[in-house]
Amino acid sequence: MSFQGEIETKCAVCKESFEAPVWSFVSGADEAQRNQIKAGECNLLLCPHCGAAFMPDASWIYFEPEAEILAFVFPESWHAEEAKWREKMKTDFAAMREALGDRLPLTQEPLVFFGQEGLGELLQHVDWKIDERDVMEFHAKELGLSVYRASPAWARAHNAPTEFPYVGKPTRESLIAGMEALLATNDRLTTWGDFLAAFRNDASAALPPPALKR
Repeated sequence: MSFQGEIETKCAVCKESFEAPVWSFVSGADEAQRNQIKAGECNLLLCPHCGAAFMPDASWIYFEPEAEILAFVFPESWHAEEAKWREKMKTDFAAMREALGDRLPLTQEPLVFFGQEGLGELLQHVDWKIDERDVMEFHAKELGLSVYRASPAWARAHNAPTEFPYVGKPTRESLIAGMEALLATNDRLTTWGDFLAAFRNDASAALPPPALKR
């Protein structure tokens, strides 16, 4: 569920003050708000005095547990004091974990963005990965393969897929066999093709950590 509150802000053009509703917490399950972020329009305000469109100096949080994304979004103008706001993020995140407990299962440090463009690009990338995953799952079903779901946060850090076809039980070797079978059917699935080459050649690479249970 997304949460909205009222703030007093000043128009970036005419400098007149007014009160406006802004989102302070945006859930990835809120499709309308998620699409606004991808369009760079979350919390976009229209001045009631002059009609100018602008972004207020207000920070907000984005949370999409399925993709293991927790992001603090600060105004772009605050970037000059990045160290200060990153420290505030750490303090606020610690307070959130204490208050929410198991309802906030993520253990990695949240992402930080100044302006929402970077977050929008990340969500676009997540959506593209989902489309490719759907193709992979279709082939996996046709081939009688199971699907192992890895941690999305780990996958982003290692430029890896979030889902892997596998044979038998999920092990490093079975994931390699599953990806080889997948690519023999459709070698255009470059996410798995690119990852397989490095994963197969790295003898120390272990089974990726699983996605958080819902």
